[in-house]
Amino acid sequence: MTVFEYGLELLNRGESFGFAVILSGDGSTPRGEGSMMIIREDSIFATIGGGLMEAEIIETARKEVMPCHTARVCEIDMYANSNIPSDMICGGACRVLVAGISGGDENMKKVFRAAAEAESLGKRAWIFYIYENTPSGGKFSCCVNSGGVLTGDFEGCPGLDRQMLLNPVRVAVHGDSAENVEYVIHEINPTGKMYIFGGGHVSYEVAKLAVNLGFKVTVVDDRAEYANPERFPGCETFAIDSFDTMPDFETDGRSYILIITRGHAHDKTVLKWAMGKPRFYLGMIGSKTKRDNLYRRLNEENGIPMEELRKVKCPIGLTIGAETPAEIAVSIMAEIIMETKAKDK
Repeated sequence: MTVFEYGLELLNRGESFGFAVILSGDGSTPRGEGSMMIIREDSIFATIGGGLMEAEIIETARKEVMPCHTARVCEIDMYANSNIPSDMICGGACRVLVAGISGGDENMKKVFRAAAEAESLGKRAWIFYIYENTPSGGKFSCCVNSGGVLTGDFEGCPGLDRQMLLNPVRVAVHGDSAENVEYVIHEINPTGKMYIFGGGHVSYEVAKLAVNLGFKVTVVDDRAEYANPERFPGCETFAIDSFDTMPDFETDGRSYILIITRGHAHDKTVLKWAMGKPRFYLGMIGSKTKRDNLYRRLNEENGIPMEELRKVKCPIGLTIGAETPAEIAVSIMAEIIMETKAKDK
């Protein structure tokens, strides 16, 4: 369950809670920009980094913003020359928005529902947290998706207009603002969908890392004991009859396809399918000998051009001397992060 799904569940029950999101960071901080958590009177859901920094945010939420459903931006300084306790010294600083959300807030219910749906579908969307820096600490929230659909009520916020909201990338880059108003933008699904074919030991480790990095992960295997929600929490799973008859999964230019099955025959079947699908990243586990053999067969039997096959990342992952499933997973996700960051430059 994601933060937005959990928040929507609380809102549907009429329960109030605190919501915290890291707006920006400088230097070394416990977690990065966009990290979120939900704070209740007796529990928390997710984390923005733990330790005394998080404890301070929780206390602020419970004592200052949750009782009156206001919002504030907290400046947390963790540099060594600050007055912060020594065990908070990470050599960095961050800004955290903390908002008290009322269980009866119908607008926030719409916003959290739109955000949860975007996460579920793997669609790109942006949440605006419009923070009014006034004594009342007014806040306004809405969600805009990549199709230009705006959800939420932002009326009453000075200097804010619909056209500006419909261009969240411009706002994020140029920092459009009005007097005493800050527009905080959180992007949903910036990493896109990931399809992992094969549910074995390496896939298990890869999926854990991918979920923590924000990917919408789907795991596919022809063995129910290897493709189920209990084994892969936070992932969508498909136990199929055969890789020869698997569903036609929808992919696009932001999709990541990882072929990590238990045998060469399955790898060949999935790779043949993947070569005809739009995607950003396509990688396959295996040796260079296995790769060359599969490429030759796909070229000779199916007419797939060799120059296209050579674009596949195989052997998958960066060369870091990885041996165990966990180490191999790190090498795979490191390569994916590297490729993704290069694309965004």
